[in-house]
Order: sequence, then structure tokens, then C-alpha cells
Amino acid sequence: MLKRNLTALVLIAVALTFILYLRTLYVELTDILFFVFMALGAYEMCAVGKKAGYRAMVAPILCYLIAFYPLFYFFRSIGILISLGVSAIVALSVFLFARKTRSLQDLEYTFFILIYPLILCSFFFEINHYAGNLLGIFYVLFVTLLSDAFALFAGMLFGKKKLIEDVSPKKTVAGAFGAYVGGLIGATAVLLLFDVFHLFDGWGNVGLTALSDKLYVSIPLYFSLAFVCTTLAIIGDLAASWLKRKMDVKDFGKIFPGHGGVMDRLDSLLFVAPAVCAFFVIYNGVVYL
Repeated sequence: MLKRNLTALVLIAVALTFILYLRTLYVELTDILFFVFMALGAYEMCAVGKKAGYRAMVAPILCYLIAFYPLFYFFRSIGILISLGVSAIVALSVFLFARKTRSLQDLEYTFFILIYPLILCSFFFEINHYAGNLLGIFYVLFVTLLSDAFALFAGMLFGKKKLIEDVSPKKTVAGAFGAYVGGLIGATAVLLLFDVFHLFDGWGNVGLTALSDKLYVSIPLYFSLAFVCTTLAIIGDLAASWLKRKMDVKDFGKIFPGHGGVMDRLDSLLFVAPAVCAFFVIYNGVVYL
């Protein structure tokens, strides 16, 4: 537990350095953190898949990693689709010309990695630049990380009845209830920081400084989204557990002592980010009609 806590503190310190300091200088500096996690996540999925007998094609994954950021920077969301399309063509081409050494299973697993984690990670860049900005980043992190933390403690203290035992024996119903409590606390923290105390007004490159200037609008939106995001965080955690179970591995990697790999830290975040991104895209569209 000590090793786990120390690793968590280091991760939080690094994340806050990029998000609270470097981002005030240039928004793009935060993209470095997201890109490193995205690339390491893809590497871990390739490595763990190989151990389980799935041989991902490296060329299309590298193609996505190389093409993604410049295309996203200049063309926003359409750049993500172009990157995926080009990578899909590369994957099918490799499958064709290496047909004697590559199986359909290799192709399927390659496409799986293009989606999980690469496409799902791409939503962090969209949030950072256009869909919620600093508020959106904080919302994803606060709601997800606090829901995970409260799920862990509630499960340890009160967990008896298993949630889905054949998927994850350690997940309990009490832990799920704790996750919703943590998610609401996380949403409340973001509400206080941005909409009540306006802590980041005047900071550089903040973007959206508050969800609304009317609390009777902000509060139900924050809390409703927290319920959706916490549900997705739980599903993301369970999905990752089931994937590791099917691959017969304990963790996706070992880069973080006490926490496993990058994908072990991203499992819930990858499911929450698209929901937060979609919320802010829709909300901004409605507000600025």
C-alpha cells in the first residue's frame, strides 16, 4: 500500500505540473502528457497481446501515432478520422502482403488497439483544446479518480457481496456504491473550483472558466454527468479486468509500482473521456445557438 500511495503521489505531481503550470504557458504542452500515455498504452497492449498469442501489426499503430497529432492540430476531429482511416488501410495492406505469416486474428487485434487505447485516448486532446478545456480535464480526473478511490475504500470496509465475481472477484456492490459517492464528490469539487469560487479566472489558457453563471443550471448538469461518468468508470474498470482475465495476465504492465501499467491507470478514464467530450460539445452547441 505504501508503494502504491507513493506512486500515486508522483503521478499526481506530474499530472498537475503539466495541467496547472505548463498548460498556462501553452495548451499544447499538456498534449505531451496525453501523447506519452497514449503511446505507452498502445505498447502495453501490443506486449500483453503477444503473451496471449495475439500478434498486433506494428506498422498501422505507428502510422496512427505519427499521423494523429499534426492532423488533429490542423483539422481537429476530422484529423482523428483521417488518422484512423489511413491506419486501417495500412493494416489491411500489411494483412494482404504478409498473408502467409499474418492471421485474421492479428488483423482483428490490431484494429482493437487502434480503438483501445488509441482512439479513446484521442478524446483527451479534444477536451484539452475544444471540449471543456481545463474544466473538462479536471472533471474527467476528479470524477474518475475519486470514484475509483472511494470504490476501493468502500469495498475494503464494507464489501461482501460481489459485483460480477467471474469478471473481477475483488469488485463488490459496496465498492460500486462508494464509486458513485466519490464521483459526486469529484463533481462537487469541480463545481466549487470553477462555478462557485472561480479559482481559475485570470489564469492563462483556461478556456471555459465555468459551466454556467447560474448555479441552478450548473448543479444538476454536474451531478447528472457525474452519474453517467461513474457508471462508465465502473464499466471501464470491469471491461479491463475481463480483458486481463481472458489474456491470463494480472496487469497490463509494470511501469508504475503498485499500480501496474499505463493501461491499468487508464481503464476507467478511457471510458469517461468520450462522455465528457460529448457533453461539452453538445452543451457548447446549445449555449451558442
